[in-house]
Amino acid sequence: MTVAALSTKPVRRRPRWRTNTTLTLGIALTVGFVAIALVSMLYLPHNPNVPRIQDRLLPAGSPNYLLGTDVLGRDILSQLMVGARTSLMVGAGGALISLLIGTVAGLSAAAFGRWADEGISRGADIMLSIPGMVTALVLAATIGSGALTTILALTAFFTPSFTRVIRSAALSVLQEDFITAARLYGRPTWFILVRHVLPNIAGVMIVQFTLYFAAGILTEAGLSYLGVGVNRPSISWGMMLNEAQQQVGISSPLAMWPGLAIVIVVLGLNLLGDGLRDVLDPKLARRSS
Repeated sequence: MTVAALSTKPVRRRPRWRTNTTLTLGIALTVGFVAIALVSMLYLPHNPNVPRIQDRLLPAGSPNYLLGTDVLGRDILSQLMVGARTSLMVGAGGALISLLIGTVAGLSAAAFGRWADEGISRGADIMLSIPGMVTALVLAATIGSGALTTILALTAFFTPSFTRVIRSAALSVLQEDFITAARLYGRPTWFILVRHVLPNIAGVMIVQFTLYFAAGILTEAGLSYLGVGVNRPSISWGMMLNEAQQQVGISSPLAMWPGLAIVIVVLGLNLLGDGLRDVLDPKLARRSS
């Protein structure tokens, strides 16, 4: 084989996701979080709601209690596992419902004329002007606190923001030449949105979902800490922080474990979102190549 042949041999490039450390770490942390949440549905070391006064305030590493116990002798590890399940259900549920509603509203605002755009945009502005905590308090007073209340509150928080992001991305795609060609061929608006616009904004939707998933976990923890989110017999990391605040001077790990869990999971989801943005953004892809 000649030198010229060697010089023209194509160079194989590794897929960008394999060289993206941020994405790899984000996937690892997120998969671990989801795995713990799923395992908690099948197995728990102890019943997290059954008090064992004789085992109260045991330190981490105690026999049968890997992370110790709280002031009533309840297993911390079991509570963290159930809290992961709650965070997964509430955070993902709120972000997913908001994404679905926001996508429909954002596409409608971008594609169906000035009146639809003005009405949906002004409606989103009104929703954004209402403090999220007020919405959560009203819902808690109306239907009671709990996971459903928190999901509804998150939906009210996130839907206007999703709507704005999807509208902006859709408007950018609708200005492309291939959209003009599709209209000249007589394609209906709904067909253009489903066939051409949605695939081109899918990357934006995925990235926004991961970021709002993380924001949902933080918001749920804050609401539960204030007592308007998840309460027993359900368990939330924010509720664990609320219960641990009275024993911070006696047993600091009671607040450390749920706080650390929140930090790790939110960090993982944010890294996942940043990594996906780097991989899915065509401008960044062209710049990297």
